[in-house]
Amino acid sequence: MKFFLHYSKRLKLKGYNTEKRIIVCCDGLFPHGGLVDRLKGIMSFYEISKVLGYKFYIQFDEPFELKVLLEPNKVNWFIGRKDIKWHPTKTKLVYLVNNFNVNPLEIIKRSKANTFIVYANIDYFERIHNTSTNIDLENKWRISFNELFKRTEFLNTKLESLENKNYIAIHTRFTSLMGDFTDSSVKIISEEKKRKLLVELQFEINKILKESKHKCYVFSDSTLFLQYIANKENIHLVEGNPFHMDDYNNISKLEDHLKTMLDFFMIANSETVYFLKIKPMYHSSFSKYAALIGNKPFKVISR
Repeated sequence: MKFFLHYSKRLKLKGYNTEKRIIVCCDGLFPHGGLVDRLKGIMSFYEISKVLGYKFYIQFDEPFELKVLLEPNKVNWFIGRKDIKWHPTKTKLVYLVNNFNVNPLEIIKRSKANTFIVYANIDYFERIHNTSTNIDLENKWRISFNELFKRTEFLNTKLESLENKNYIAIHTRFTSLMGDFTDSSVKIISEEKKRKLLVELQFEINKILKESKHKCYVFSDSTLFLQYIANKENIHLVEGNPFHMDDYNNISKLEDHLKTMLDFFMIANSETVYFLKIKPMYHSSFSKYAALIGNKPFKVISR
């Protein structure tokens, strides 16, 4: 119902655009997840547009304007809200947020519509290219990402000011476990379990530091963990507080989302990426996809 209430205001019958096109939207109408979830949806439907020969657009202005940090590279994907019109038979709304059970390529192929307005946050590359190896899929992802995006001068300047020497990256994900991050999960562990987990993580990080010849940056969604490990080990942090893009309880500023983007590309630019997961911590795709974009080794340490 939200779809139709939103797009009924943009009804256009005469002179409707007849080109075949796919428009992926991140406009605040629905939660999508974090940065990587949004990129998964964007990349999947860009890949479909390449396979089927459709024009491809991104309408991303909530909770910040994507083009401020990532701008079009080889594909002019930008489209504004006012340029998206609705036609009863030529427009199809495709809502696939958290839907793992479909092949979106087939949805587009079977439809008679010529414009698809898409809300999605899943990586469908394996279904789109179902005979490709994992290495081939990663290469396709990386190539397509670089066709779509280049970092803006603003983002590049911020990145260049952080580090100019080689380093490794360590990433952890707690969501709400430490009681200091707002996410879809609400579980918070006891103080005793927090202390035990922090000690175990320090042990693993200390082992990594001893084996590496490079300086180390640590990234996490927990400020408690970041403060703890910075006091205990010789590691470096990127200034700023972790922030979730779908945290609509707080009014976010560009600086909040800049921190997420800096973390992502700092990880992508590192020499080696480590993801630490000790129970009951959570899985994360953030550092995995950053390593993929940067074409860097990705190592998972879990127990």
